Amino acid sequence: MLRVLCFLLAFLSLVFATRKILKVPIYVRRSFNGSEVFMARSAAKGGETLQLLLQTHNNMEYYGTIAVGNPKQNFTVIFDTGSSNTWIPSVNCPMSNSACQNHRKYNSSRSSSYIPDGRNFTLRYGSGKVVGYLSKDTMHIAGAELPYFTFGESLFLQHFPFSSVKFDGLVGLGLGVLSWSNTTPFVELLCAQRLVEKCVFSVYLRRHPREIVFGGFDESKFEGKLHYVPVSQWHTWSLQIAKTSVATQQIGGKSNAILDTGTSLVLVPQQTYHNLLNTLSAKLENGYFVVTCKSESLPNINILIGGMVFPLTSSDYLMEVLLDRKPVCVLAIAPINRGFWVLGDIFLRRYYTVFDATGKRIGLAKAK
Repeated sequence: MLRVLCFLLAFLSLVFATRKILKVPIYVRRSFNGSEVFMARSAAKGGETLQLLLQTHNNMEYYGTIAVGNPKQNFTVIFDTGSSNTWIPSVNCPMSNSACQNHRKYNSSRSSSYIPDGRNFTLRYGSGKVVGYLSKDTMHIAGAELPYFTFGESLFLQHFPFSSVKFDGLVGLGLGVLSWSNTTPFVELLCAQRLVEKCVFSVYLRRHPREIVFGGFDESKFEGKLHYVPVSQWHTWSLQIAKTSVATQQIGGKSNAILDTGTSLVLVPQQTYHNLLNTLSAKLENGYFVVTCKSESLPNINILIGGMVFPLTSSDYLMEVLLDRKPVCVLAIAPINRGFWVLGDIFLRRYYTVFDATGKRIGLAKAK
């Protein structure tokens, strides 16, 4: 894990050839309390939904609890819209892999519903790789059961950064094309088994109780109406940004953006990032770009999506951190050497998001 800001920023600057960044906690002066885990099935308007409350660590990791096997073995997992596969640490990982040993581990020999698969896998993330083999068992989530669910048992978790994250594993909420061959990813299986009425799920990260609702959405968690836009690339939860501006200055043009619950920050193309630094009068101090901590003097970043502006305020995009024991403010926005955006938790905290797998669309509204 990244423990200090300088290491985080140095790492982010190297994420040029990667698809995404897993959530990375850093030292933040503000403190936040995690929520207790809660699972429920409820009859909602239009059909049954599954509600799963999320915990948070420094508002940089959001994770919930699932169980695998019979009898149940519990795990905390990131629910990741940027990928489609699911993995948890295996009891067979070597003692030398401390990143695996630091977390709860799945033991297939203790489950009566375990079915071997045996295929090997390697998953590469911006912050490290996961290596293991595939298995099948029953997943338990929010009171529902998914039998014969294919997931990865990880034998190797890269020490940097998985050794000290709070979550054990990951459940991919992405579309099926991103999944392992001849497997059915979580969302598709949930819908195919008709455990929810509608093949949609929604994410609320702004305040306790933070939650994911499978099968619908909670109108009490957002203001006004949902603004729907079509998925811009059929294989990802992505949408199209028409342009981005700061005050009256345009800093970015037309671009695709992936909505990714598995990324803590907002990632933008390098040119857009440099334009943003110039517009905000960022200064280079000790090798890092910092801006004023007087948030009221900083303008909104206005993102135009489907004809509607979705602003990020300075309270959204600023992080106050310790650099050489001195409090400074940096952007919760980082550059990537790609032509698309990644709208991570910084954006998703401000906007309630509905992922509609049937309609291949995404709904956004200001979160309460």
